[in-house]
Amino acid sequence: MEPEPGATEIKNEKPRPRRSQETRDRIIRAAVKAFSESGFEGASTRQIATLAGENQGLITYHFSTKENLWKAAIDSLFVPFATDLADRAQVLADADIRTRLRLIVIFLVRQAAERPEQMRLMVHEGREESPRIKWLVERHIEAQYEYACTIIRDAIDAGLMPPAPYIHYFYIIVGAASLFFTARTECKHLTGIDTTDPATIEAHAETLVNLLLR
Repeated sequence: MEPEPGATEIKNEKPRPRRSQETRDRIIRAAVKAFSESGFEGASTRQIATLAGENQGLITYHFSTKENLWKAAIDSLFVPFATDLADRAQVLADADIRTRLRLIVIFLVRQAAERPEQMRLMVHEGREESPRIKWLVERHIEAQYEYACTIIRDAIDAGLMPPAPYIHYFYIIVGAASLFFTARTECKHLTGIDTTDPATIEAHAETLVNLLLR
């Protein structure tokens, strides 16, 4: 059986006591905020502990290193996204390509609105070479790209989009789906539009679909 699109391998962990798990989850949420705003180098474990309302020593207890905490923060965003994408891909497997492309793009926009930190983290890590970006691409991005290529290929073959290297479409779609929400504060000052408004999210999705499809 082929792996689901975007699926990642998660190591089995022993069940934790509820209080310990809640502490760990608070630290991860704080880490997502800190790393997405300041990047790996800019965020400190002291800052993350303060955001989480926890003792800094608990970060060492739960994650051992700052890099392990960063990986846990990445997984907390990308694993649910991969699961949702795999579910959506399965539902749409037998749909015509126009419908598949349209609904996948709408899905991506909604996900970007729900998890803007995901793109902010990617922007920070994608600026320079590091073991972290290699890990992130191999663990999470490659499978998503492979799935995207199948849709892009089918859309081009069906005459829905002009022929072009798949990688250009991949970044055009990902960027267009997410920048609107990543730059939420800028958009608010520029236009007064709240990009968290459900109607605005749906309008952005429909606009992107209309731009892509002939």
